[in-house]
Amino acid sequence: MQLFCLIILTTLLGLSYAKKEKDLNRLNYREFPRRTEEEAAVIEWGHSAVISALDVSVAHFGPQTSQAALLEVETQPILAEPLTGIDKESGEAVVKLDNAEEVHGNIVVMTNQGKLEGWTMAKIAMKSGAAALIVVNVDTKHPDDIYRLPVPEGESSDGVDIPVVMISYNSANVLTTATITPEMEAEEIVNHGMPERVRLYAGGDRPFFEDVAPKKPTLYLIHNLLTPEECSMLIADAEKKMQVASHDSILEMWHSTAKMHNMQTATLWQGLWQLSANKAIEERIEQVTGFPTVHYTDFVVNKYEKGSYWEPHYDVFSNAIAMATITIFLNDGDEPSIVYPNSKEPIKIRPKQGLAVVHHNTKEQRQDLDMDTLHAMMPTKEGTIYIAQKYILMEPLSYARRIFVPLFARIGLGSLLVQLHDMIVDKFGVEQGSSYFDKICVGAPVLLILLLVQFIADKVQGKKPAKKKKE
Repeated sequence: MQLFCLIILTTLLGLSYAKKEKDLNRLNYREFPRRTEEEAAVIEWGHSAVISALDVSVAHFGPQTSQAALLEVETQPILAEPLTGIDKESGEAVVKLDNAEEVHGNIVVMTNQGKLEGWTMAKIAMKSGAAALIVVNVDTKHPDDIYRLPVPEGESSDGVDIPVVMISYNSANVLTTATITPEMEAEEIVNHGMPERVRLYAGGDRPFFEDVAPKKPTLYLIHNLLTPEECSMLIADAEKKMQVASHDSILEMWHSTAKMHNMQTATLWQGLWQLSANKAIEERIEQVTGFPTVHYTDFVVNKYEKGSYWEPHYDVFSNAIAMATITIFLNDGDEPSIVYPNSKEPIKIRPKQGLAVVHHNTKEQRQDLDMDTLHAMMPTKEGTIYIAQKYILMEPLSYARRIFVPLFARIGLGSLLVQLHDMIVDKFGVEQGSSYFDKICVGAPVLLILLLVQFIADKVQGKKPAKKKKE
């Protein structure tokens, strides 16, 4: 009943935004992505069994990611004294850090809380003999935000010769608690909780994050989540199955189809019958996002051509709310951008191959729908764009959905399964009907196996020669 009321509410809210939809082009958007591979680097520590890593952004000055040998540093991280680079008495920037002797040859950690430019902090670090500088972005309103520190006007990027990177507020908390355990006393904490050694190096083509909005809605980007080869593989697989989604389908994870315009859709049923390449994708998503794979739906791939768009909608199904949605652009293009008009500052994210857009559909309690997750796909002006979506459900998918449905779909019974599911749901309701459908999916193969065994037994029995009667 609660879910039914929620569906009615989202429908009414969707209608209330029908008028707003025509104004989507007039909104003043914050546009993403902003980060690039050129700035992406990594700080990691640990050993072969347990490795911890943080995304960092390389400044516009100092060694760049293209100069991998110059950028790479492995040494001890040291907190600067003063941490902001500002002298407490004079209120002016220091020339050299108070603990310069300890900093010498190590990576020094400073914060931008004192409003010093990154360039100025880099000069202080160099004077103190630091091998590299980590600047913490102390922005509690955007605790995961990082950006490239700029070169001040009138200065040259060659004026700094040590690596300079920025980490987020949350990442700094991870770094300064890396060696702390719950049972530790304050006097047992060494080096402010930081690791004994860390390594800084260029990120290359590994996935890296970009913060968009910490809440209302919780929204972030993952660059390079899929490789170009993986994107091409999903497109090729989906192209063979494309069709117009004429109705909502729980089984195929189609929703808000009445708001789709000139779109084609394909559900890539894989379940536990994945090829190694598909399994590698899911394992990477789990590693990067932390969402367990048992909660994943299979990919739904949408094809957008000239004039295609998807009106503002929520990711709500008739039997569940997706806890989170992962939307991945499978090729490059100018449109369709995905927009979030309900965010405090409207957000627009443009297509980029391999880029994943992750938004949480529910609030922190994971029960109530976050109404700020209203989103739309803007009209495609030219070309063809493929976008894959994977929904993270609050409850794990049943074994029937993960084993038997993909198996039946592979042998050409997908459409028959959808019809059977819809018929059962229409008769018994969503919750009870879905339960009955799962039982049929599990029971049917068992019954077929028993019938096959019986058939073989009968055949074998029929071939046995009749015993001769004794005279």
